[in-house]
Amino acid sequence: MVFQAVQSVLSLLILIAIGFFVTKKPWFGKAGSDLFSKFTVKVAIPVYMTYNVITTCETKDKLFELFRSLPIPFATILLSLLLGLLLARVFKVEQKRRGVFINAVTFSNTVIIGFPVISSLFGDEATPDGMIYYTANTILFWTIGVYLLRRDSGENVKLVSWEGVKKIFSPPIIGFLIGMVIVLLNIELPEFIFTPLEMLKQTTTPMAMIFIGSIISNADFKSMKLTKDLALILVVRFIVSPIFMAMICMLLPIDQMMKQVFFVLATMPAMTQLGIMSKESDSDYEFASVVVAVTTTVSMVAIPIYMYIISAFQLF
Repeated sequence: MVFQAVQSVLSLLILIAIGFFVTKKPWFGKAGSDLFSKFTVKVAIPVYMTYNVITTCETKDKLFELFRSLPIPFATILLSLLLGLLLARVFKVEQKRRGVFINAVTFSNTVIIGFPVISSLFGDEATPDGMIYYTANTILFWTIGVYLLRRDSGENVKLVSWEGVKKIFSPPIIGFLIGMVIVLLNIELPEFIFTPLEMLKQTTTPMAMIFIGSIISNADFKSMKLTKDLALILVVRFIVSPIFMAMICMLLPIDQMMKQVFFVLATMPAMTQLGIMSKESDSDYEFASVVVAVTTTVSMVAIPIYMYIISAFQLF
């Protein structure tokens, strides 16, 4: 597993390196980065979701069996949220960035990085388990996560808003729901529709990784300072959270594949949406942008280490 993990991550790093270097070219630049970002989130990943639901959950029974596991990622993410709340209080994170801090240690980038990583490590059969984790992660971020960000500004906000509910139905979730409808209604797609789905699905990983490369390329690491809060996020995100999740997963009554997928997704970097929503919520946007860039970079080193530990110590 370790050798496979290293090879998988090296393959992803090559794609990230391509994105890093082409971003510097005048013919790519910000316009190219925006195009790859929007295509990945609005086209490639929704199609990826639809395709994998159709191909891995061929029957209603398999689909229902999958959803019976949904409370598990909800519970694990909420436990991580409680850990973030506790650490923010203990280490006296300033109010202006407290929501950013809690979000950074709780919610993972399951879409742009998480799905390509688990697909590379475990194959397409890991995708249904990933979709369950993604569903819980998305719902909790757009409700509790955004609430915490807006509270940073001192604004009197509601935990659940209509705007937040609308954001839950993101393109990846819609792709997931379309796949569910096709399975539930037992619709057999004709070849001329299924083939383009398969072809678009294959663009997900390269497009996502090139976009991540552009994020790293645009980040001004020279101006970034390793503050107490950033150091604490890195320690929690890449040391405390993996240990915490490994302990939880070992106790869960689920199969080995699901344990591995939940563990890997829980240790992904901070969500890219954290930077966007921090700006909209009048939270510490600059700090959030630094957190996204730094955790994304560190994660590429951390993933093979996690795989080595899982294999060497036979955790799951």
